[in-house]
Amino acid sequence: MKLAQTSMKRRKILFASIIVVVLVISSIGAVIIYNQLPNTRISLSLSTNQTNIIQGNSSQIQVNVESKGHPEKTALNASLNSSSIQCRFTPATGKSNFTSTLTINVPDSTPTANYSLTVIAAGDKAVANASCIISVLSENVNVSGEIWVGFPTAVFIDSLQFKDTRTMTNSTVTTFEESGLYNEANYSIVLKNEETYDVTVNFSYGEFYNFNYWPPALTPFSVTSFLGNTTVYAPAGSSAITGLTLGKNYTF
Repeated sequence: MKLAQTSMKRRKILFASIIVVVLVISSIGAVIIYNQLPNTRISLSLSTNQTNIIQGNSSQIQVNVESKGHPEKTALNASLNSSSIQCRFTPATGKSNFTSTLTINVPDSTPTANYSLTVIAAGDKAVANASCIISVLSENVNVSGEIWVGFPTAVFIDSLQFKDTRTMTNSTVTTFEESGLYNEANYSIVLKNEETYDVTVNFSYGEFYNFNYWPPALTPFSVTSFLGNTTVYAPAGSSAITGLTLGKNYTF
């Protein structure tokens, strides 16, 4: 009877030992399988690391979201050191991999400066971010400098015309501050930032008898001449360009 009880006890111990071994092996296998699963990582990139936006305008940046491992549902957000600039993602969420368009709106009242924008992509577990600089530029720029005409005789500068090559609108200077030298004058005009202008000068010299009048009147000769083109650019924090010299030599 005692021998039978001892044998039964040993079988119970053996059975319990087998159960423990099975549980340990199962746990080890689960850990191995878990460690072999790829860890999800989000990769985030922007189409630019710097963009200029003129006050009252908007711009767009492409945001690319990719994941290494299992695809994740990812939400996009923007962090910006400005309370007035508005950011909108289209779409704002997606399952990686996907591309979103970030629209940045800059109100007229936004101060001209450089702002740091950080885009944050947050998945179920993984998070990534990417940054760029938003340079807010002044819409209007005061451009000033000197206009000169290299002409054999003394001339009178009548006007200086700036024609916007994009909008085809004209801005004209007709009042000049004389520099004290022959054929030179100082000018000042307000132009649009980041626009290119064709520049034309109109000047007069000498006199001739104009027989369109009776009696014939002495009338100065008038010349209109193309000087070239110039692009207006005032960086963030600036609204003026000084010392822009324009001129041309004439020979006969």
